[in-house]
Amino acid sequence: MRAFPNSRRTSPRSTASRSAAAVGHPASGSPADRLRRVGVLAAAATIVCSAGVAFAPAGGAAVGIPVSPENAAARTGILQAVAAQPDPTVIPEDFVTEAGYRPVIEAGMLINPNGDCSSPVPLPAEFDLACKSHDLGYDLLRYAAAHGQPLGPWARQTVDAALERRMHAACDTRENPVSRAQCQVMASVATTAVDLNSIRQDYGNPIYEPFFEPSGDAPSPATLTLAGIGLAAGLATATTILVRRRRSRRVSLAPERGPGTLDGVAVAL
Repeated sequence: MRAFPNSRRTSPRSTASRSAAAVGHPASGSPADRLRRVGVLAAAATIVCSAGVAFAPAGGAAVGIPVSPENAAARTGILQAVAAQPDPTVIPEDFVTEAGYRPVIEAGMLINPNGDCSSPVPLPAEFDLACKSHDLGYDLLRYAAAHGQPLGPWARQTVDAALERRMHAACDTRENPVSRAQCQVMASVATTAVDLNSIRQDYGNPIYEPFFEPSGDAPSPATLTLAGIGLAAGLATATTILVRRRRSRRVSLAPERGPGTLDGVAVAL
């Protein structure tokens, strides 16, 4: 989490107040405006904090140790699937036979060419390769488990972390700031849903589950998906409002220029 500056000399709020005073505008709007602004920030903070609490990994999830030796080929394949310069030749031939495809490199990623972003809601097209690489990683996890040598929790966490990193990086290619922010929101929602499912399965073998059926006392994937959609809508709304308010504030604080003025200060002609 990024630390916010608390120095009075560097505080954006202090700078904005001085700029507002310099051009004759009040530092803050009416009480109603302030109330709406606080409401938006509180809603966004509540959503983010609630998601952080709900989706936090179990205490021992990251330190689990497999009871049997890990499959060496799958381990190597996982490391290549998340590498910046992967080597497809390390993928074993029996994996190709069992999975029904041969991993290929596209845009610097080792991917499952038949994979996709299996989501009930449309995701940005920029996520396609990240999803295909994630699919390969999960197939390697299943391959290891099928051979009686499952990989430890580190492997699934590594694959999920690569998905998150690549999705957010894909959003950075968008030039429009609002569109980029909305893309980042969808990346966070998608990877949160993936993380939650991994937590539910103790970072073990990714098993297929009926979409509308609960697993024991846990909610069904469909319920989790609907919660994710709600989270996406809330974050997208909050982000859009904050960006628009920031732009409006910059416009209102800009000095007026006109005949007989220089940077908003009257001059003698």
